[in-house]
Amino acid sequence: MSIKKILVTGIAFFLLFACARPPLTVTKPEEAMTPVSWWRAGAPADDMEFREMATAARQSLEYYKKLPQDVAFFLGPDRVSALDMVVTLQNFLLIIENDSLSFDQKIERIKRDFVLYRSVGAGGGKVLVTGYYEPILSCRLAVDETFRFPLYRKPDDIIEIDLTQFGTGFPKDKLFGRLDGKKIIPYYSREEIDQKKMLSGKGLEILWCTDIIDIYVLQVQGSGKVDLGDGNIMSVLYDGQNGRPYKSIGKYLIDTGAMTKENMSMQAVREYLRSHPEKLNEILRQNQSYVFFRLDTGPSLGNIGVPLTPGRSIATDSKLFPKGALGMLAAQKPVIENGVIKSWAPFTRFVMNQDTGGAIKGPGRVDLFFGQGPEAELSAGNLQHEGELYFLVRKK
Repeated sequence: MSIKKILVTGIAFFLLFACARPPLTVTKPEEAMTPVSWWRAGAPADDMEFREMATAARQSLEYYKKLPQDVAFFLGPDRVSALDMVVTLQNFLLIIENDSLSFDQKIERIKRDFVLYRSVGAGGGKVLVTGYYEPILSCRLAVDETFRFPLYRKPDDIIEIDLTQFGTGFPKDKLFGRLDGKKIIPYYSREEIDQKKMLSGKGLEILWCTDIIDIYVLQVQGSGKVDLGDGNIMSVLYDGQNGRPYKSIGKYLIDTGAMTKENMSMQAVREYLRSHPEKLNEILRQNQSYVFFRLDTGPSLGNIGVPLTPGRSIATDSKLFPKGALGMLAAQKPVIENGVIKSWAPFTRFVMNQDTGGAIKGPGRVDLFFGQGPEAELSAGNLQHEGELYFLVRKK
């Protein structure tokens, strides 16, 4: 996931499922949440027993401390300041790091000291919960017969147009394009970049990789790691996008009858693409959105510029939900045995809203970050369950 992304972020995945209900038309943060009692929400819980929660909370705390303390955030109809968010996280940390309290006592203190807001979701307070992870690619600094697929940095000729300067009423706040004489036209599409090689030879290649499918997955996830083959592992982070709309190739495969909704997962899409190489270009060009990257030695960052914490960081629509906020997620998680998902179990967990993504739109979408590795990929690629999303702020 931005991670600071307006992108298919990280934020973002293969699937916007055909079975998903149409999202509510919510365009203002004041409409995205409603106050709710703890009794109505059900008992708070944390299936990870607060592991790594302090780490994630401190990342958001540092973000809020850097803001002017009167900067406003909306939790539904209520307006809170950056200072309120600082105090919220400080109070939360005082509870979860208090070794003199039992787990149950910590939960009771949270219920006592914090008020709760629930996302209106796609209807009835239900959100579609999906996952994302950090893929690892094998790449090199120089092209050869094996490493022949490029990762591009953001081209200098992309023009960003801030439509808010031209008034209201536009469906988007920004447009991205390029100059053609005196006209601004859409920037090159995925087909033009990958198949027609419109960026080739312009010095934009930062790395060369072995597999175009792996590159596509990296673009959908928004960031990842690269193994350079000499013992060095580096981060590849989001560096911009071509401005074209994101379209799910998973949904395309369902709509064309190539795959069924019941069998859909990231792993299933990978397998289908590898077993049908003659259809690869046709399928990939359905998604004309294209992501650019930069190399970095640090960790993957979310849309508030802090490292993401596996199992704790989430991505939501940054126009509707407060960046960096303390949340609580209730959904289903995979039970994995010997590298296979055996079942799904309900869970409730405290989370931090630290990322966003181009496919994460509206109050009915949330994406949970799983980190890296085979188990993270398996979990992220298969998670697609209805759940509930809450946000917390300290009582005044």
